[in-house]
Amino acid sequence: MCLCTFNITEGNGHAMSLIKKSYEVVAEDLEKMIEEGIMNPGERIKTIDRLAEQYGVGKSTIREALSQLKARGLIESRQGEGTYVKRSAKVALTTLPPLIAGSAKELTYLLQVRKMIETGCAELAAQAREAEHLAQFEEILESMAVSIENEEMSRIYDIQFHRMIATSTGNPYLIKMMESLSDAMNHTIRDTRNLWLYSRHDSGVRLFQEHCEIYAAIKEQDGAKARDLVTHHLRRVEEALDGSREP
Repeated sequence: MCLCTFNITEGNGHAMSLIKKSYEVVAEDLEKMIEEGIMNPGERIKTIDRLAEQYGVGKSTIREALSQLKARGLIESRQGEGTYVKRSAKVALTTLPPLIAGSAKELTYLLQVRKMIETGCAELAAQAREAEHLAQFEEILESMAVSIENEEMSRIYDIQFHRMIATSTGNPYLIKMMESLSDAMNHTIRDTRNLWLYSRHDSGVRLFQEHCEIYAAIKEQDGAKARDLVTHHLRRVEEALDGSREP
């Protein structure tokens, strides 16, 4: 299946909400439990059914909350075993402080770091990726495709995609570096995606297509193309940020 040929349309009338969604409340509570040591690294998390009962919400809400924590590098799923607090969770919580939303200076600093790390990761990933990595890329892209209209979930899958690039290098140092950036990336991707979403009608679709193109280059093992595409992708982020500064 070619994910890049999906016929996706994007609706009008996007509205930003300042009210926290149910899954955000659940995710923050679980994160606090990890931070305070109520849930320890390596500990198995309750099942989705039990968490849904505990918080009085639907299973989909719990799945979204867990997806957010996975994107931040706090938990991991183990095939046939369940979901566990990552042993590096405490490091992920303390390595980088949360960025202040809307701070152009903070966004600029992190973009500089992302350009240095992610372009190299993309080139190396094209050389080192395995079949299992490609399968995970496709799973993420499928989720992105069906979540175009759900910006909260789209942002989570966006982060997962960029972390997957590092994972595909097979280099544990690069993987840890990207994991440590996850929290900060959550803020930059949120802010920069919002800049696109509220200024261009086709932004969500175009962002998805750019991720497809990066994946295709990695799959084809074209390192130079993968590097160029990530460079272009992050340059568009910079352009959106620069545009937000204009009077």
